[in-house]
Amino acid sequence: MKITHEYTNATEAVDKILKHAVQLQASDIHIDPRPEHIYLRFRIDGNIEDGGLITKDIHKELIAKLKILSGVRTDIHAIPQDGRWRTEVSGQTYNIRISFMPTYHGENAVMRLLPAHIKEYASFAQLGFIPDHVQLIDNALKRAHGLILVTGPTGSGKTTTLHSCLSSKAAEPISIITLEDPVEYEIPGVRQVHIHHTHGVTFAAGLRSALRQDPDVIMVGEIRDQETAQVAIHTALTGHLVLSTLHTNSAIEAIPRLIDMGVDPYLLASTLSLVIAQRLIRNVCGQCDAVGCDTCRGTGYKGRSVIVEAFEPDQGMRDLIANREPTSAYLEYARSHGFRTMFDDGMEKVEWGVTTHVEVVDSLLS
Repeated sequence: MKITHEYTNATEAVDKILKHAVQLQASDIHIDPRPEHIYLRFRIDGNIEDGGLITKDIHKELIAKLKILSGVRTDIHAIPQDGRWRTEVSGQTYNIRISFMPTYHGENAVMRLLPAHIKEYASFAQLGFIPDHVQLIDNALKRAHGLILVTGPTGSGKTTTLHSCLSSKAAEPISIITLEDPVEYEIPGVRQVHIHHTHGVTFAAGLRSALRQDPDVIMVGEIRDQETAQVAIHTALTGHLVLSTLHTNSAIEAIPRLIDMGVDPYLLASTLSLVIAQRLIRNVCGQCDAVGCDTCRGTGYKGRSVIVEAFEPDQGMRDLIANREPTSAYLEYARSHGFRTMFDDGMEKVEWGVTTHVEVVDSLLS
C-alpha cells in the first residue's frame, strides 16, 4: 500500500519533497498527476522508485508554487515550460532545473537536483575507470591539441567524465572554456558558457566565438550536427585540445558517425586522440552484498560506477580511418591490439564483486 503524504500548503510540500530527495540522494523528482492523487517518484542510482502519493487537492497550488520559484509563467498551462532556481536544502546549496508538461490529468513537473558547488571532483578511479583506461585519459590530456570524445546514450555519465577531465586540467596555467547546454556544475577556474539556441548561440557559433577568447582547451557539450563536427575538427587541428560528447553505442562507432556527419576521414585521422564509450552500472550494496537492506532500500544496490571501453588511435588505426574502411575493420584491428569492450570491463567488475551480471547486461541493452 502506497504512503499518502498530506501537506498543509504548497510551501511545506516543496520543502519536504526536496529534503526527502536529498536524503535519498535522488537525482530527479517526478510529480505526476493522476485522477485522484499525485504520484511522487524519485530517480535514485538511475532507477525510478516510488515516493508515495500526494493528495490531489494541492496539485494546482503546488504547480503554481514551483512555477513562481523557477521564474516561469503561472498563467500558461497548455504548453511545456522550463525553469530553474537555486535553493538551500539540508545545509547545501542546489541548482534545481524543472520541466513542466501538460498531461491529461494536469501539469506534470520533473525536477533535477544539482549541487551548486562541488568541492572536489571524483577521480577517474573513483568513477570506476580501471588503471589502463586512466592512463589513456592522462596521455590524451597531456597533449596540447587533438580531439577527445566521450560517447554513450543520455544518462551514461558523459558530462561527469568530461568535468573530471577539465578539473584535472584546471590546475594548470592554461585558458579553458566550456560550451554547455545547460551549465550543470560550476568548475573553478573555467569560463563556462550556456548555449542559447533561441538567441542563435549554438554549439558551432559558440565554438567560433570561443576561439577568439584565446583558449588552450575547449569543451563542447555535444557534437550534434555537421557544422559543429567540422568546426570541432578544425579547432583541434589548429592547436587546441577539444573535448566533447557524441551519441553512439560504442567507441568504435564514433568514427563512422563523424564521417557520416561530413568530417573528412583524413582530418579525423589526424586529430582524433581518444574515444571513450561508457555506461553507468549500479554497485552492489556494501552492507548486504545484493541481498537487500535498509541502507539500499531493499534494492541490493548502492551508488553507481562506469563500465568503459576506450581506444587511442595508433598509426595503423589512423590509416584505416583515412582510407574510410568499414566499421568491422576498425573493431577487428582494435581487438587485435588489446581493445576491451564495455562488456569485457563489466564482466571483470562482476568478478571483483562490484556489480552483477544482470546489471551489466541491462546497462548495455538500455
